[in-house]
Amino acid sequence: MDHSVSEILLNPVIQYGFAGFCLLLLGIIVWLMRQLLAVLKQTNQIIAANTDVIERVDSRTGELLTLNRSLHDKLIARPCIAVKEQ
Repeated sequence: MDHSVSEILLNPVIQYGFAGFCLLLLGIIVWLMRQLLAVLKQTNQIIAANTDVIERVDSRTGELLTLNRSLHDKLIARPCIAVKEQ
């Protein structure tokens, strides 16, 4: 019973096993790609929401800076009450 390697590899059971394993691996790859696409879609939604929040914070920061400058100018225009009366 001397079986060579080529005879073993040409055995239909082994060939079908390899083909089945290839199909299984291909199925796993397709499933992983679908999972990856779902995660990428969620990531894009999160990035869009974060960008919107950052833009709103930036606009409010600009408004607060304008208000702060106005308040600064008003405080500077008032007379100082800490100077000695002469």
